[in-house]
Amino acid sequence: MVGRGPTLPRVTEGFRVDSQVDITPDTLWIRGGRALVGLGPSLILDPGTGPGRYQRALTALRESGRKRAMASFTFDPDEPGSVVVVPTEFVEIPADELTSSEFPTHGRVVSDGTTAWRRAMPRALESISANTVQKVVVTRQVDVVFDSKVAVGAVVDRLRTTEPRSFTFMVSGLIGASPELLVSLEDGRISSLVLAGTALDPDNLKSDKMDREHSLSLASVEDGVSPHTISLNVEQRQVLEFGDLNHLATRVSGQAVTGTTVLDVLSSLHPTAAVAGRPSDTALKVIKELELRSRGRYAGPVGWFNLEGEGEFAIALRCGLIDNDKATLYAGGGIVRGSDADSEFAETELKLRPMLNALGLD
Repeated sequence: MVGRGPTLPRVTEGFRVDSQVDITPDTLWIRGGRALVGLGPSLILDPGTGPGRYQRALTALRESGRKRAMASFTFDPDEPGSVVVVPTEFVEIPADELTSSEFPTHGRVVSDGTTAWRRAMPRALESISANTVQKVVVTRQVDVVFDSKVAVGAVVDRLRTTEPRSFTFMVSGLIGASPELLVSLEDGRISSLVLAGTALDPDNLKSDKMDREHSLSLASVEDGVSPHTISLNVEQRQVLEFGDLNHLATRVSGQAVTGTTVLDVLSSLHPTAAVAGRPSDTALKVIKELELRSRGRYAGPVGWFNLEGEGEFAIALRCGLIDNDKATLYAGGGIVRGSDADSEFAETELKLRPMLNALGLD
């Protein structure tokens, strides 16, 4: 990450950046108290579809003459709509310098997604009983309308303060605070954090169902990362807390094979069982049958990368797509044999909380 740029006293889209930098409102990445902020006019690029979209994103950055980009890819690799944003430059600043004096306008939920989710759940269990898949992730979408344009600066500010351990991101209207590191590649080392199994009370993570859900997700990450590492280190499973929620978590890391880029790893890693299911190809087909609405960029990779192919991507979770005075929020859960519909629905309610709170909604 580059150092701080020249002083440019400006306020943009509700953000006040301590009179230090001008910010591009559709590019922001916050991790561990540091904010990576895009400056100047941005190139907005479409990397297309299919497994080649990641390499095309890197090629586009290299041809742009700029040094770094942020990207938000669609969940379904065959679906259009991925976005690569290439600002003139990036600066890194303390996240607490990025504040907003605005607050989200009044909003109301116009569709809570319950009916569609309840319809999909038994069909997901049927696909598991029939051994079509071992696990499938079912997503719920919630639509919200507001009295006026949403103050995105206030939304980001609330997310970074209420979810300090997560990756807070904003890329072309997709805003969220994801707890899950999909992959990072820095200084020749690949890292990933597998999160699967969610509960308010950590004691509720001690069950066969939670164990199966996590084990399937871990296996898919190992399969995706292993071809790109000289050796793979899988740490002992633990429980990590993000905001109000506890997750079963396993860290995976290894030395990268020479010449590997973070985009190479994305191509073989996404979608993991944490957001699609197991096996992933079959789970994707089941999801298309179960879910009436496209997920868009929800549950896809979101993050940054540079000319050398280093970078950091989270899974776009705990997020929403904000468009002027409207927003669509997303939450999903992994369904395995033994999953209970009411418990799974309650989990989606918990996962919707960060965005609902950031938007000033109950």
